Amino acid sequence: MMNVNFKSQLLTVYKLHEDVSDLKYGSEQAACFDISSYITFQTCIKAYTKNNSLVEILATQDGEGKNFIDLPAEWRALIPTGLILDIPEGHSVRIYPRSGISSKKGLNLINCVGIIDSDYVEQLFVPLYNNSQEKIRIYCGERIAQGEMVLNNPTIFAYTTEKPKIKTDRDGGFGSTGI
Repeated sequence: MMNVNFKSQLLTVYKLHEDVSDLKYGSEQAACFDISSYITFQTCIKAYTKNNSLVEILATQDGEGKNFIDLPAEWRALIPTGLILDIPEGHSVRIYPRSGISSKKGLNLINCVGIIDSDYVEQLFVPLYNNSQEKIRIYCGERIAQGEMVLNNPTIFAYTTEKPKIKTDRDGGFGSTGI
């Protein structure tokens, strides 16, 4: 069980079905909680081919009755989680890829980091990209991403008519500080 301290924030989670996997921390020192897929037999999952055509992938079952989809190479899919997050105002949830499925399978988030605002109260979908050259099987209940709730830090913009002054001897960007 995770040690709750004074810095912990409450994230209310609604399960669309009783058998949806809980959000869980992998260890007491884990920075993010794991998010699992929720794939039901014969449901259609929205996907995009490598040519950007919108298609649907029909979920099926293996010989043991486990629900899954096969995501073809270089395709993207919006994987359902069966969860609705009630994020407190002033916070957001950041979704990151899991290092294990990224390195071992080649599954990554489409947008590198997903951001869920507190005013989004629909089912959480994890947008995955298969960047391998083989189809990848994604099972119901498989840990597919990780998340963290963060306090928003809104930025105040101050526009000026004066160009900012050089602050260091740095010359440019994109590798200008060395190799």
